[in-house]
Amino acid sequence: MKQPECVLEVSELTKRYSVTVLDRCDFQVKPGEIHALLGANGAGKSTLCKIIAGLTDGSSGSMRLNEEAFCPRDKQAAEHAGVQIVQQELNLIPTLSVAENLAFGQLPSTCGVIKQHKLRSVARGALEQLVLTDIRPDQTAGTLGFGRQQMVEIAAALHRDCKLLILDEPTAALTANEAEILFGKLNELRDRGVGIIYISHRLDEVRRLSDRITVLRDGRVVATMDASEANSDGLVELMSGA
Repeated sequence: MKQPECVLEVSELTKRYSVTVLDRCDFQVKPGEIHALLGANGAGKSTLCKIIAGLTDGSSGSMRLNEEAFCPRDKQAAEHAGVQIVQQELNLIPTLSVAENLAFGQLPSTCGVIKQHKLRSVARGALEQLVLTDIRPDQTAGTLGFGRQQMVEIAAALHRDCKLLILDEPTAALTANEAEILFGKLNELRDRGVGIIYISHRLDEVRRLSDRITVLRDGRVVATMDASEANSDGLVELMSGA
């Protein structure tokens, strides 16, 4: 089966509230590409990603996922299509176990009764992907530190069908070792043909990880370039408009 040229194609995407926060944006992610999305606070990065992930809708414009029209009515519809997002704000349910959070919405059950053995087995497999072997599947999620919760949330996204992964400041609360584990996993996903949107203010990470970089300013795309052509000073100038 021929691989599509783009996992995601965004055309003329606009979002208006009382003001326009996203203005006729064009943006593409190729299979097996880490595409960094940069911009100052309020540039429109999170709004763009929330529309892609079904968390809000656009005012105008269109999207295509694997060359088919894509307009998710909600986050669940986007996930079903293979779009997974891990936001800066944690979305784990702190009173549930790690295993229940990992398999939330896909809990293995028979006649409404959860298969605890299967649930723990699935959870261990998901945790092992990110070398989280110190975390017990039956541990209450709220007892974990912020960084470990972030890693569990990333593990949950990777456990689901994933054609496009969106990460918003994923290393902000991670240790250096956790970040290195994550970077290794992202390179594995790239090798498997998964498209990745990577948002970070850490330009060293961006230049190290990404294949291409798009810069947003005041809701508009001001540049898209190969990461090999980028330098930190130039990126800062594009983001600030100075």
